[in-house]
Amino acid sequence: MDLILWSGAILVGIILLVKSGDKLSDKIVEVAEKAGVSPLIISIVVISLATTLPEITTSAIASYEGANGIALGNALGSIFANIALILGMAALLRPLESGREAFKNSIVMLLSLLLVILLSLDGELSRADGAILLMAYVIYLYWLYRSHVGLKVEEHRGESTPFDYLLLLILGLLLVAGAKLVVYGGENIAEKLGVSEYVIGATVVAIGTSLPEMTNALYGALRNRGSVSVGNIIGANIMNALIVLGLASLIRPIQTAASVLTLVFVFSAMIPLIISLRLRNGLDRRIGVYFLSLYALYLFLLLKGASL
Repeated sequence: MDLILWSGAILVGIILLVKSGDKLSDKIVEVAEKAGVSPLIISIVVISLATTLPEITTSAIASYEGANGIALGNALGSIFANIALILGMAALLRPLESGREAFKNSIVMLLSLLLVILLSLDGELSRADGAILLMAYVIYLYWLYRSHVGLKVEEHRGESTPFDYLLLLILGLLLVAGAKLVVYGGENIAEKLGVSEYVIGATVVAIGTSLPEMTNALYGALRNRGSVSVGNIIGANIMNALIVLGLASLIRPIQTAASVLTLVFVFSAMIPLIISLRLRNGLDRRIGVYFLSLYALYLFLLLKGASL
């Protein structure tokens, strides 16, 4: 009975995260446009931040409550699921073409993960490490800003009302509530089944919080907009490495020793992704099959009790 209750808590929490995160992202964009923020800033900062809100909130709450395994597993598991599961499905659905910018930003994605590993060599991400990761994201934003010319602020599209900000607050509280339910269910299931919090975070929680990216990627594939599918995943992964882990470790230091096998799988997906973007300017169905096979192997090893 308890397992049903805790599983229900995770399910309801994920629904709250996805639904409130989706509505919150729309409202953030609307308020930003009303404030006259440029489309470029909206696309590279606001939308990418909004679509990653489930991961950010869940790992932050998990870290605050001492569930460091869920905080770390959610971030790294989301990075792997974004590439192997989501891009695998999207590329299998339709070959994805992407522009040169996708390859450039994929290098930043790789460097972001290497920075996380470098800071984790002592076995943990400290608060100082978290601050470094967050600062690295600020530097990335500055690079994006400098690499795009003709940045102009749009004219104001109306004025935001007090109701707009009240709705932002309400949706934000719903997002936090969803994250707390996911962490509550994940912690209890892990304890009951003798499974580590990290495994729960890297699988169930990671897939659940990656649903917004999955929706965007599959929609982009169906609409023959491969750059949208690939770009969204790359941007989300950069945020997972720098913002999600940065904020979580700033709240409470995170032990990282449990993540070795997951990192091997992440690199096994990330390197072919970068090579394909460089050589083929996109992803074809063959790499989609490879990505999905890799994710299936990951789940198989998990069911066999392999240490992630």
